[in-house]
Order: sequence, then C-alpha cells, then structure tokens
Amino acid sequence: MTSALKAILLSAAICGALAGPAYADCESDMLQLEDALKTPNLKPEAKAALDAATTKAVAAMKTDDDTTCHKAIAEGLAKAGIAMK
Repeated sequence: MTSALKAILLSAAICGALAGPAYADCESDMLQLEDALKTPNLKPEAKAALDAATTKAVAAMKTDDDTTCHKAIAEGLAKAGIAMK
C-alpha cells in the first residue's frame, strides 16, 4: 500500500473517530477495505478497483454520506472479487 493511501485511510479513520456515530458504518466499511488492500498477491485490476473505491469512500466520508461510502466500498470489493463482511 502506498504511503499516500495509508495517509488517506488514517486521516479518514481519525475524522471518523472525531465525528462520532455519523461515521460508524462508513468507518467499519473502510476497515474492510483496508484489510482487502492487504490481501497477498492482489491482481492489478483488483488493486485498481480497491484504490478507486478508497478515493470515492473518503470523499463520501468527508461529506458525511454513509450510503455513498458503503456503496463505493461494496462495489470496489465486488470488482476485486472479495466478499463484503
């Protein structure tokens, strides 16, 4: 995982922790996305789908849009062939 992506995920998690319950669902989904990005031998197409999902999810999280955040992550995981928990 690139340093920039780690920074984005960390800042998103911190924002979620500071904002409280409004980010609870999105934060949980972000943790699943982070775990998916740690998958060994991830194909380039899968990594690209997860990176795109990260970008969309972080933008949605910043606007307090849990629905869009969840949808972006679910689509990214599906495109990467990883089941959402």
